[in-house]
Formats: sequence, structure tokens, C-alpha cells
Amino acid sequence: MTKPTHQQLLQRIAEQSRSPFNYPDVGASLGEFPERYEHHHHRVRLGSGQEVFDKAMVALENWRQFDVGWAEAIPTDTSITVGNTIAIRVRIFGVWAVAFDRIVDAFSEQEGECRRFGFSVGTLMEHPEQGEERFLIEIDEEGQVDYEVAAFFRPNTLAAKIAWPVLHRRFNRFRNQSAEALQLACKPGPAEHPSDS
Repeated sequence: MTKPTHQQLLQRIAEQSRSPFNYPDVGASLGEFPERYEHHHHRVRLGSGQEVFDKAMVALENWRQFDVGWAEAIPTDTSITVGNTIAIRVRIFGVWAVAFDRIVDAFSEQEGECRRFGFSVGTLMEHPEQGEERFLIEIDEEGQVDYEVAAFFRPNTLAAKIAWPVLHRRFNRFRNQSAEALQLACKPGPAEHPSDS
């Protein structure tokens, strides 16, 4: 019932940095998602132009996709580097919970005018689910910028299996809300709206 403090989570991250993944398909988010998991993809248009892409990249680098009101990534200055561990603090139905993920892949690719940036995280032993989640931004040759969040996942514990009808809806809701958070992060600020006068 008590909100875990930032300092407590930093201590837990240090412990969890030695924890193994809790699923066998580590790295599978790079290709076709494996069977035996639920799959979820959500893709939205963020806008157009290099400035939007740059804003989206900064947002991902600062874990802004978790700014959904009931979840947050800690610490937000965790660099997007393979092997780094992040804590996800959530509040569901008035109860606080914490899960831990590790970055399994990070990429920044360019081909002509097209560019992709993103990373994937995998679940560790104390996570209520098993699987991976990929966050990706992409600018195409016409300058259109998209954000995609995709995951393969399944319950990890008996309690999670019992609560799965609720939990998997909540996880999918997060992915939809994370897209809204990225769209908000990419909106022009007040200084970018010139006066009509």
C-alpha cells in the first residue's frame, strides 16, 4: 500500500541487475514474435519532419513513453544501453507494484532518408509477466514519423495467471497510452506557435 521511494528502487535495481531473464526467448523482439505468447502491436503517427523525429528520440531516451499517469520508469536517466536495468513503478487499484526490465537490444539505423531508433526490454525474475517489449520511432523518405510499441507476453506467476484477464488488458492499455504520451511529447511548445499579430 506504500509507494516505493526512488532510493528504495535504486537499491532494488542494483540487486536486480544480477537477476536472469524469466523467459527463454531473449532477443526475439528483433524478428518474428514467438508462439506461446500473446502479441500486441500499436502504431501511431507522431507528425512529420526531422524536428518531430528528434523530439521523439529524446522522449524515448528519457523513458517518456511511460508517462501514462499510473506507471513510470525509474530512473529516467537510465541510458539506452544493452544490459541496463530499469524499474517500472505502477499503481493498480490503489496498490503499488514494481517490475524490473533489462534492455536486450538498442538500435539506431539509417538508410537514405529513412531512419529508425528504438530498443527492446525483457522481463526479469520478479516481473508478473514474461516476454519483451519493443519501442520504435521511424521517419520515412517522405518525412512521416511513426511510433510503434509491440510486445509478446504471458503471465509469469500463479497470481498473474489468476488475474490475467485484468492484467493483460492493463498492459495493452499501457501500450496505447504510451503512444499518446509520445504524441504529447512531440507537440510544438508555446514558443513554437508564432503569434498571428
